[in-house]
Amino acid sequence: MSVDDDLDALMSIEPFTREDLIERIVRLLNTYPERLMAVLYRIDVSEQRIREIFDTTFPTEIPEKIADAVIERQLQKARTRQRLKNESED
Repeated sequence: MSVDDDLDALMSIEPFTREDLIERIVRLLNTYPERLMAVLYRIDVSEQRIREIFDTTFPTEIPEKIADAVIERQLQKARTRQRLKNESED
Protein backbone atom coordinates (compact mmCIF):
# COMPACT_ATOMS: atom_id res chain seq x y z
CA MET A 1 0.00 0.00 0.00
CA SER A 2 1.37 3.42 -0.94
CA VAL A 3 1.47 6.60 1.10
CA ASP A 4 -1.21 8.08 -1.15
CA ASP A 5 -3.42 5.08 -0.35
CA ASP A 6 -2.85 5.76 3.35
CA LEU A 7 -3.78 9.42 2.93
CA ASP A 8 -6.86 8.55 0.90
CA ALA A 9 -7.95 6.05 3.54
CA LEU A 10 -7.58 8.56 6.35
CA MET A 11 -9.69 11.09 4.46
CA SER A 12 -12.33 8.65 3.19
CA ILE A 13 -15.73 7.94 4.61
CA GLU A 14 -15.28 4.23 4.00
CA PRO A 15 -15.37 2.26 7.24
CA PHE A 16 -12.20 0.64 8.49
CA THR A 17 -11.03 -0.61 11.85
CA ARG A 18 -9.12 1.26 14.52
CA GLU A 19 -6.24 -1.13 13.90
CA ASP A 20 -6.23 -0.22 10.19
CA LEU A 21 -6.15 3.44 11.13
CA ILE A 22 -3.26 2.90 13.56
CA GLU A 23 -1.33 0.97 10.91
CA ARG A 24 -1.74 3.79 8.40
CA ILE A 25 -0.77 6.41 10.96
CA VAL A 26 2.40 4.47 11.82
CA ARG A 27 3.30 4.26 8.14
CA LEU A 28 2.74 7.98 7.62
CA LEU A 29 4.63 8.93 10.78
CA ASN A 30 7.59 6.90 9.57
CA THR A 31 7.57 8.12 5.98
CA TYR A 32 5.77 11.46 5.60
CA PRO A 33 4.91 12.97 9.00
CA GLU A 34 4.22 16.38 7.44
CA ARG A 35 1.55 14.83 5.22
CA LEU A 36 -0.04 13.16 8.23
CA MET A 37 -0.18 16.55 9.95
CA ALA A 38 -1.84 18.05 6.86
CA VAL A 39 -4.47 15.30 6.89
CA LEU A 40 -5.11 15.79 10.60
CA TYR A 41 -5.60 19.49 9.89
CA ARG A 42 -8.10 18.72 7.11
CA ILE A 43 -9.97 16.29 9.34
CA ASP A 44 -10.00 19.14 11.89
CA VAL A 45 -8.20 17.39 14.73
CA SER A 46 -7.09 20.15 17.05
CA GLU A 47 -3.44 21.14 16.70
CA GLN A 48 -3.39 21.56 20.48
CA ARG A 49 -4.61 17.96 20.89
CA ILE A 50 -1.91 16.62 18.55
CA ARG A 51 0.77 18.64 20.35
CA GLU A 52 -0.51 17.28 23.67
CA ILE A 53 -0.29 13.71 22.34
CA PHE A 54 3.31 14.19 21.21
CA ASP A 55 4.30 15.94 24.46
CA THR A 56 2.71 13.54 26.95
CA THR A 57 2.63 10.11 25.31
CA PHE A 58 5.25 7.39 25.08
CA PRO A 59 6.45 7.24 21.46
CA THR A 60 5.12 3.72 20.94
CA GLU A 61 1.62 4.85 21.96
CA ILE A 62 1.47 7.97 19.76
CA PRO A 63 -0.19 6.28 16.75
CA GLU A 64 -2.94 4.84 18.98
CA LYS A 65 -3.59 8.21 20.60
CA ILE A 66 -3.72 9.94 17.21
CA ALA A 67 -6.15 7.30 15.93
CA ASP A 68 -8.35 7.85 18.96
CA ALA A 69 -8.25 11.62 18.38
CA VAL A 70 -9.29 11.13 14.74
CA ILE A 71 -12.14 8.81 15.71
CA GLU A 72 -13.27 11.17 18.47
CA ARG A 73 -13.30 14.14 16.09
CA GLN A 74 -15.20 12.25 13.41
CA LEU A 75 -17.81 11.21 15.98
CA GLN A 76 -18.12 14.82 17.19
CA LYS A 77 -18.74 16.00 13.63
CA ALA A 78 -21.33 13.25 13.04
CA ARG A 79 -23.17 14.18 16.24
CA THR A 80 -23.16 17.85 15.29
CA ARG A 81 -24.51 17.10 11.81
CA GLN A 82 -27.26 14.93 13.32
CA ARG A 83 -28.18 17.58 15.88
CA LEU A 84 -28.35 20.29 13.21
CA LYS A 85 -30.43 18.05 10.97
CA ASN A 86 -32.85 17.34 13.82
CA GLU A 87 -33.09 21.04 14.67
CA SER A 88 -33.83 21.98 11.07
CA GLU A 89 -36.61 19.38 10.90
CA ASP A 90 -38.35 20.86 13.94
